[in-house]
Amino acid sequence: MDEFPLHTTASFGERPPWRNIMLLFGFILLGMSVGNLVSLLVVMLLSQFSTPLGMDDLPEMFKNPARFPHAWAYIMINQALVHLFTFLIPSLLYWNWSERHQIVRFIRRPWPSLPVLGLCFLVIVGFMPFNGWIIEWNSQLALPAGLDRIEKWMQLKENELGILSHFLMNFDQIGQLAIALLVVAVIPALGEEVLFRGIIQRKIYNKTGDMHAAIWVSAILFSGIHFQFYGFVPRMLLGAMFGYLYAWSHNLWAPIFGHFINNGFTILMLFLQHRGLIDLDIESKQSSVSWLGAAASLLLTAVLLFNLKKIAQRASFSYDGA
Repeated sequence: MDEFPLHTTASFGERPPWRNIMLLFGFILLGMSVGNLVSLLVVMLLSQFSTPLGMDDLPEMFKNPARFPHAWAYIMINQALVHLFTFLIPSLLYWNWSERHQIVRFIRRPWPSLPVLGLCFLVIVGFMPFNGWIIEWNSQLALPAGLDRIEKWMQLKENELGILSHFLMNFDQIGQLAIALLVVAVIPALGEEVLFRGIIQRKIYNKTGDMHAAIWVSAILFSGIHFQFYGFVPRMLLGAMFGYLYAWSHNLWAPIFGHFINNGFTILMLFLQHRGLIDLDIESKQSSVSWLGAAASLLLTAVLLFNLKKIAQRASFSYDGA
């Protein structure tokens, strides 16, 4: 498959693996720093047209957003810019500079067939009951004795993130829904899948030849970078599922689409809940799914994934790490 060639050209492809890792890591750190700086400057500039914000106000706005006018818009702008500069832009720069591929090739890459996209959608929706069950289990985990301080710190950060997430998702206007879908579904789907599946998973596969190891190592890194202990396992499982979508569809747009559906579905359900159109507590970590329902969800997901693999095989593709 020619989407992501197995070998690169010129001396760039001969660079030792550790240098590639350091280069990618450097791009990410630089992008994160630039993204935070740019987003803070943009927010401070925009605030001058209403209630001016200073540097001291910004950390407090993230902890107690309800106290600040226009905080919803400011935080959405911050989230979008930081994510773009941390994930998507560094990944495309690395892909272009290190592997000598044109970025336009990524943009013009054809989408999977409709049957594959349909199966991606069903896989994501079918996996949700099992993942909800895992979310409840993971949220109840406790660290061993002696790590009380670390556990309290993680609980504090989890609570702060919960307050921020609840604030950002508490909307009932169509315009806010569109912005939320862009910032929380489209941008993360593009940036995180290009980095973790399109680069990291592919690189690991190229070096080891082990598809499953590449998928699971990438999934662990994908979950770990979010720094959420109480959501680590379900996010890792999601990452692995995105990895298999990539490996078995042979198309990076498949996990991007799946990632978008996963995030977008939750946003849409919250919107409908706030409009009073459905009566579900989407944000609750208490799952109503029994272990039997979770097992059925996992089995259905596996069947759908293998059907996706068969469709791809019938299309005469072969997995080469692309």
